[in-house]
Amino acid sequence: MLSFSKELPITTEVAQNNNNHYSDGGITPQHADSKGMHSELSQYAPGAIMLQRLSDDAEFHRLVDTIYEAVLEPAQMPIALALLSVYAGAESAHYFVWDKHTDTPRHGVSSGRCQHCPQPGHCNAFCQDAQLINAGQPEETPSASMTLIDTPDMCVTMRLRTRDDDLSEVSAIERETRLQRVLPHLQRAARMQQRNLELNELAALGMAGLDTLDFGVMVIERTMRVKYANAWARTMTTGDDRLSLDGGLLHSADHTHDAALRNLIEQAAGSLGVQGAAGSWMYLARDGRPVPFIAAPLAPSDAMRSTWASPLALVLVGNSEARSVMDAGVLASLFGLTNKECIVAARLAAGETLQEIAEREFLSLHTVRVHIRDILRKTGTHRQSELVRLLHLLPSVDLERAGAATPTARRRGRLNA
Repeated sequence: MLSFSKELPITTEVAQNNNNHYSDGGITPQHADSKGMHSELSQYAPGAIMLQRLSDDAEFHRLVDTIYEAVLEPAQMPIALALLSVYAGAESAHYFVWDKHTDTPRHGVSSGRCQHCPQPGHCNAFCQDAQLINAGQPEETPSASMTLIDTPDMCVTMRLRTRDDDLSEVSAIERETRLQRVLPHLQRAARMQQRNLELNELAALGMAGLDTLDFGVMVIERTMRVKYANAWARTMTTGDDRLSLDGGLLHSADHTHDAALRNLIEQAAGSLGVQGAAGSWMYLARDGRPVPFIAAPLAPSDAMRSTWASPLALVLVGNSEARSVMDAGVLASLFGLTNKECIVAARLAAGETLQEIAEREFLSLHTVRVHIRDILRKTGTHRQSELVRLLHLLPSVDLERAGAATPTARRRGRLNA
């Protein structure tokens, strides 16, 4: 199996100080397939990554291997570009991901420093210059460009800075043949890499959104192993002596609660695929308050069905404090309620009676009824029970954690029951 020198990437200074004649990281790489072990001048630009020369076929296979390695490990991309420049007899290779909406590069990588770059010594930085794609190439610097991906959103381009045929070991015809040979691999790897980036971005967005919720969300296997827990759930298990995530397994110190919790997850995860399967729920006492645990089977999408081997349960953990501190700003922005109407609605959702609301807010019972009448009209509901169900369906969002409010502003906006 082919391997790279441990000295990669190598700079000019390191190469000049390298006295190991048996290393492939020196300034004069050796032909591994040559009959005589004679040295040749490097075809790399000063400061470029130095690689051992192999036969044309061996270089192709090493290039393809590194191209696919770079999909999983982006740090391999400069080495893949260096191998491509060697294989194509080019001075340097450049990889661009261009965002069509903003007309700026999302990402740029090069094989190393090339002497024709407008910013000598800073080729990698130059690759991310927004003017690079639009700038014309100097006449004395021939270039070859290949489009790997072209969608309405973005474009992935590979550009080679080539030499004159007299200076290159590879003729223009041979270069074209070699590029056509490696092009399908470059295109496939580019699609794989962009798909990975899109999935990672979607996963990051989804997890960031779940972390802003003011209640717990967990995905749990039948074995009680937690596959995912949002920020609220992690905080709950950290701050509660009875619930813990030891070794990634959710369990309760209370044997009765632990057995009930296991039974809840077993029923939810085991009901996947059963006709009419539905979730179940239970209460666990925490700090003297009941905390609802709602579990339902989590079904995989068609794309993930073959790899989703273990049955999973989606567990929602209610925030026993959420209803007593409902954010007034959420109600005001959704329904156009006044500040006093927000207070009445929040207290009503928390389970208080009209008389209790009147006493706590120093209002008459008639005034409370007037506020409720206006709230029903603005929310499009007709009865108090309808209104309470609607309010309970609203997602409780921790605006402070989401970055929408400062702690001071949040204290002013929250309603304390």
